[in-house]
Amino acid sequence: MPDRPWYLPLEGCTTLDEIGALWHDLLEVRRVAPAYPVPRYADAVLLFAGMSSLPPRLRLGALLAWGSAFDTDLRLALGALHEAVLEVGQAWPDAVAASVSDNGGALLLETSDPWLSAFVAGRMAGLRETFVHDGVRPGHWTAAFWNRFLEMACRHGDVVAVRHALGQGADPHADGSAAIAAAAAGPDAHEPANADAAQQDYLEVLASLLEHDADARHALLDIAFPAAAAANNVAALAWLKAQGVDIDHAGSAALAAAASQLAIEAFEWLLEQGADTCNPELLAAAASSLDETMVELALDAGAGVDGSALPAFLAALDSSPRDLYSVEAEFFDMRLAILALLQRRGLRPDAAELAAAVHGNARRGKLMDALSAPATLTS
Repeated sequence: MPDRPWYLPLEGCTTLDEIGALWHDLLEVRRVAPAYPVPRYADAVLLFAGMSSLPPRLRLGALLAWGSAFDTDLRLALGALHEAVLEVGQAWPDAVAASVSDNGGALLLETSDPWLSAFVAGRMAGLRETFVHDGVRPGHWTAAFWNRFLEMACRHGDVVAVRHALGQGADPHADGSAAIAAAAAGPDAHEPANADAAQQDYLEVLASLLEHDADARHALLDIAFPAAAAANNVAALAWLKAQGVDIDHAGSAALAAAASQLAIEAFEWLLEQGADTCNPELLAAAASSLDETMVELALDAGAGVDGSALPAFLAALDSSPRDLYSVEAEFFDMRLAILALLQRRGLRPDAAELAAAVHGNARRGKLMDALSAPATLTS
């Protein structure tokens, strides 16, 4: 998230026309327009809706006027700002009141363009109609907005925005605890030049989440620890351990998370801290990375306990690691190399179970045939 929010030049606007004169250029200059990679635009919309100091009616009007419904769900914006419409209680024009007035007040904003004013009002009516169709009230989308906003703020390490969302009732455990996982992942090591400096912001975000619900402290730590491991965020792992994470309890799952995401530094740090490697899922997690070094590290650390051979073989046969193209030709040799490595290290699943898993699956069968070829067995 930029240090200077993209919408700041809008803060002095008092009309929809003034906002419209700046809106598209601001998004383009800050490279958060819909044409830029996901989720930049959706994040920009959330930030504007939740943090701008403009009156709520103007914020909502701007989003309805120029928000792209292809790139963000405008029901979230209406959920965040619908109370402003309810407070004003504007009446719909007589021509349409019979059709839409049962669904709440209008949003009529003055503008020099009567078509724009009509478009905003019509879009407002359409969005509110979806609430009736879905059988939910705007309050449902209020909660959804702040939960989505919290995840976005955690992903960007924005402490102020995180605390604001928590104050609005956002739930860190919503949407599969996505906000907690985003905070634990920390800054993208491949993107900002100041990732090390930004790390402190993410740790402060984690601290804010912990302080927000002290009763759920241990549950949050158990979610954050493997998330940090998967992101190869050793600094967050050390910080979380200092906050009370029990390595004996949480280390095994974190090791598997690190192995599956090829997070070698995190994997080695966890081993140094005494994380338990006697987990049948660990070898399968390493095999799912389709990386021979990762599998070797796991085996050397003690992975490969009873019951782990078949899951590891199936992971090598089927997994599609992140950052790899989902083109099967790109995976064949990598899968084969992992299967051969497992065999060389003495991992051999029960023959009947493996045959049942391969039966009827042409792709799996082709790999197993290649594995049994003399050249593979001796390589």
